[in-house]
Amino acid sequence: MAGWEVTVPKSASGPVGGPRMLADKVACQPVADALSEGGTVKAVATVERSAVAKDRSGVLVRIRLTSYAYADADKVMAGLANAAMGCKGFTGTSSAGKQHVGVAQYGGYLTAQGSVSLRLTTKIGQQTLPVYLDIGRVGNSVEYFMTFNVTGDDPGTGSTTAQVQQHVKLTAAH
Repeated sequence: MAGWEVTVPKSASGPVGGPRMLADKVACQPVADALSEGGTVKAVATVERSAVAKDRSGVLVRIRLTSYAYADADKVMAGLANAAMGCKGFTGTSSAGKQHVGVAQYGGYLTAQGSVSLRLTTKIGQQTLPVYLDIGRVGNSVEYFMTFNVTGDDPGTGSTTAQVQQHVKLTAAH
């Protein structure tokens, strides 16, 4: 992708694809699942990449494309839509420890058969980071895009050229 360095994550220690997180609030579990390597709905196949802006702005996008059985893709999106309405924040517990995650909806950009756009806040070290989580369903595939700035600056949106290019590829394939 032009302007981005795309790599396969070296470890599953990042927020997307990391250890399974359990939310302390049932209504928030779909969001915790979106941030984890697994969830209550089992995937058929998953591929994940990291895209770092070459302009050294600090913007990082974790991209995960997951294939589900068709009805399961609907379940994932319905759970996320409900969580977007009923979850304002939670404490997630995983093998990596505990983490508080604030949850709010924001006006996303994905044009898909179904989409959910969340602005999360989480603390990494002493720094609170805004994280944009955009999830869209195309057929039986669900695309997860998590955008944040490693410098702590708020990127202001989840829409990046890396995400738009990947979304166009997925929608063209269906």
